[in-house]
Amino acid sequence: MLALIRAVGLRFLIVNRVPLPAIDFALRLASAALLSPAGRYRFLLAGIHPRTLKATLRRIRRLQDWPRAWVRAAHSYLLAAHERAAAGELRAAAELQRVAALCYHFGHVMVLDDLARRRALYTAAARLFRTAAPHLDPAIRPIEVPWRGFALPGYLCVPSDRPSPLVVFLNGASTAKEEMVTWAAPFLRRGLAVLALDTPGSGEVADLVPAAPGQEDVGWAIIEAARHLPEVDPKRIALLGISLRGAYAVQLAHTVPEIAAVVSVTAPYDPRPYLDLLGELVRRDVAFAAGVTPGDLARLAPALALDTIAPHLQTPLLVVGAGNDLVVPPQESIRLYRAAGGPKHLAFYERANHVAFTHLEQWTALAATWLAATLM
Repeated sequence: MLALIRAVGLRFLIVNRVPLPAIDFALRLASAALLSPAGRYRFLLAGIHPRTLKATLRRIRRLQDWPRAWVRAAHSYLLAAHERAAAGELRAAAELQRVAALCYHFGHVMVLDDLARRRALYTAAARLFRTAAPHLDPAIRPIEVPWRGFALPGYLCVPSDRPSPLVVFLNGASTAKEEMVTWAAPFLRRGLAVLALDTPGSGEVADLVPAAPGQEDVGWAIIEAARHLPEVDPKRIALLGISLRGAYAVQLAHTVPEIAAVVSVTAPYDPRPYLDLLGELVRRDVAFAAGVTPGDLARLAPALALDTIAPHLQTPLLVVGAGNDLVVPPQESIRLYRAAGGPKHLAFYERANHVAFTHLEQWTALAATWLAATLM
């Protein structure tokens, strides 16, 4: 037990042992307004107005209230979007519709016992975002990456019409391309194009193509698709993966030597010792992303581990770690950094939470600067 505490941290163990009934009881007493400022920051970054966020959280008195409250928030943004569109303010209307889409997205992530409802909420998010995307600033273009007879959907942002290095965003278990593509600004300012992509088990292809070991050929598909994008330089492609797909990004870079750089954000290095210790909400979310049942996660854990891959990785690597991560033990980022065999850099934010949402502006700016220097 002492070895486990040293490996994952006592706070990680305690927080992940809180049962769902206890969380529900806390919500009945205080509502989701008890969410800490660090927990709220992700929603503010997505464009949710502080007053809307405060009202939405106060409406959540049980876990099952979560999606209903976020749908209500989405409706308020859609009403405002309709009013702006009627006034001829199309760009403002598109921005409000984008935020409405992310409200549906935030609502769907906590639906863990009704797959049909979960998919319906995300489908609404994807549809709203897709219609708003061309009218946003900067414009966001939907594209598809062919892979094994499937089309992996993504959103492309480019800094100019000239061929630019490309950074491919790979979303985590509870994020989506619709959320991650809004992180593109610091990369565009440094001359980097951004593609936020749904990979197997995520986003719009989650039901069609479950995630599974042996899907590293997605990396080859990305490079091949880039050859058909005139605004992209297919010889300068980097991956940026968060959480579970931060590990996937490392696996792709190890398999596909043409990938020029990789950024791994709060990724698991070897989840075998602690995967069974994760709280029920996280376990269900990870299981959805991995295409398995929560009971099968332990069987899948060896395929997620990077201990045999990282020492042989020669691709330049930036590791982003978070000292207050309660989903992936903070030490995992340090272990990945130390094990990596090629050029590497570690950015560790002691007070950051999972995905370092609390420090997102800082680490995305740092990653963009590092990638520009590495790829240019």
